[in-house]
Amino acid sequence: MKNRRITKMSMSALVLLISSLLGNAQAAEILVDSSILDQAMDVVADKYSESAEAQEEITRLANSASSTFEEFKRANDNLESLLVLNAGYRRQIAAQEQQLETLAESIDSVEEVTREIPLLMEKMLSAIEQFVAMDYPFHVDTRTNRLQFARDAIDNPDVSIAEKFRQVLVAYQTETSYGRTFETYADTININGADRDVNIARFGRVALIYQTTDRQETGAWDNEARAWVSLPPGEYRTAVQTAIRVASQLDAPRIINLPVAAPEAAQ
Repeated sequence: MKNRRITKMSMSALVLLISSLLGNAQAAEILVDSSILDQAMDVVADKYSESAEAQEEITRLANSASSTFEEFKRANDNLESLLVLNAGYRRQIAAQEQQLETLAESIDSVEEVTREIPLLMEKMLSAIEQFVAMDYPFHVDTRTNRLQFARDAIDNPDVSIAEKFRQVLVAYQTETSYGRTFETYADTININGADRDVNIARFGRVALIYQTTDRQETGAWDNEARAWVSLPPGEYRTAVQTAIRVASQLDAPRIINLPVAAPEAAQ
């Protein structure tokens, strides 16, 4: 309708223009067959309409292409992100596979060690039992009970391998600590066939000395003879009294002259 309106307005303007230039007669003569002009104008209008529709289609296609390009850019960015993520996963998988191989080797080693641990614990416990039996006789009951507890743990099928081994190590660590400590305690020992109440001072595994509670008799443990031996009272009574006070932390540490067994050659 708009195009038709434009055509009619153009015809009127054309008639006026021709009339003004050529006169009414000539104008009428030229415009005798107005249907031809109408047809021409209709063709122009149709072409104009087709051009408008074509332009709209071009615009639509351009917009569609722009949207498709944006979608492609987003898809391409997502693809790059996925490629980077996938590469990271591949590295993680490779590292995990390496860890699995290492773990498998460790499991094989653990199985082998697990088979050998019972024999090792038995040898360790037997060795420490022999050592305690040949050592200075201090805290005999406590040390014997500790070793028996470890022995019971080894023989108990309900106790885990780790706990069994821990008990053996506790026994070793405790016995080792005796070599670098000193103490004093009251005890009853057999001296020359008679039980006597005494105060005992232990200095590592270097000296184990005693003095009766009435301070009339002083002696020391002879590990070679495996017996308590008396010491000259005039020579060691005061020194042993002082040693007992130092071990009890009643006196400050000092140099004391005590009977000490000579070191033995290493076997």
